Amino acid sequence: HWEEDALERSKQSYRASHESLQKNLEGKSTEAIMESMTDEDDRFLSVDVDTVNNVTLEDAKTAIMSQLQPRNLEISVAGDFDVQEVLDMMLKYVGSISPDANSEFDLEKEEEDISAEKKSLPKVFGSVPVSDTGGEFLELELSDPDPRAIAYVAGSAPNMWGTLADGTTVAERVMAADKSQSDYDQRRRSHPLFANVSLALLSEIINRRLFSNVRERKQLTYDANFSLTGFERLAGGWFLVTVTASIENSQKALEACKETLEVLRKSSRVTADNLESAKRVLINRHSGELRSSSYWATLMSGIQEESIPLKGPLSVTDYTAVVEAITVKDLQLALECLGLDDAELYTAIGRTVIPEGFVIDPEIVKANPMAGMGRGGALMG
Repeated sequence: HWEEDALERSKQSYRASHESLQKNLEGKSTEAIMESMTDEDDRFLSVDVDTVNNVTLEDAKTAIMSQLQPRNLEISVAGDFDVQEVLDMMLKYVGSISPDANSEFDLEKEEEDISAEKKSLPKVFGSVPVSDTGGEFLELELSDPDPRAIAYVAGSAPNMWGTLADGTTVAERVMAADKSQSDYDQRRRSHPLFANVSLALLSEIINRRLFSNVRERKQLTYDANFSLTGFERLAGGWFLVTVTASIENSQKALEACKETLEVLRKSSRVTADNLESAKRVLINRHSGELRSSSYWATLMSGIQEESIPLKGPLSVTDYTAVVEAITVKDLQLALECLGLDDAELYTAIGRTVIPEGFVIDPEIVKANPMAGMGRGGALMG
């Protein structure tokens, strides 16, 4: 049963989430930079109040039921169980569902009936949007008595499996750039996991470099983080460097993050030590998580999906071997698949401003510096 009061409760939750985002420095700043990078593509932004209010019960029903198509169902089971018993249960509870259940909500079937004119339109929903204007610097202020700032450096990147927004892949670009590659190089780079593992290793190395340069050497922050969006089906994605800092140091921290990325490309490139340390982290993390049933289920999820062609049994069985096989040259070439040119970077600084009329209590004792901020601190290893 589809109930209006249930829809209203859901709407209230979304409205509260959006309103909370507007009052949060980190959330509002992230939203601003995503608006800029996506040309305000609603698929990648928070759902605003007007959109939520306009959703009808019929809209919600159609959206949900259109996803519940038997042909799209994939079941991944991991754990300690009797295989035949589970198969019998699947047949009983899932196998009895008619193949054409919910066919009246099948949007793909409706698309087959559209006019030839509409069929000729470009298909844009399979990739992230690519801005024609290049990078941009944004500044944002939020009224808040707690003085703080956050800075971002962002740009284009491949998706989780190495496909870029234009349809090319990390493997293709790396092989095209290496004119002297051997047959072994070509075989390694043709493995379905090559791009996935290379991007994971790069993320680990970049995070270590940010920690070393922005925090330990320049002491501009206590937290700098590099991450990738990790889309599996959409072609393309973005990287995002997030750095928290004092208002006074926010611009310096932003520049230090940009410098770290630029230096990694040119003057202080990926080293063998960088690579070996990153490999240990990935292999140890993978080995540890293999003890979890939920991790196994995640690894298997999507293996049968045509929309994720590179995700298959080899992504489970060959993971450690591919990690071990990656070379420094592989990573240096893969790094060039990120949009790191200065003209392509999207940067932003969000700062709080003290509300008008707000008076800071002079009796409040200034906090001591955070442990580990100085050289030789708690986090020095």
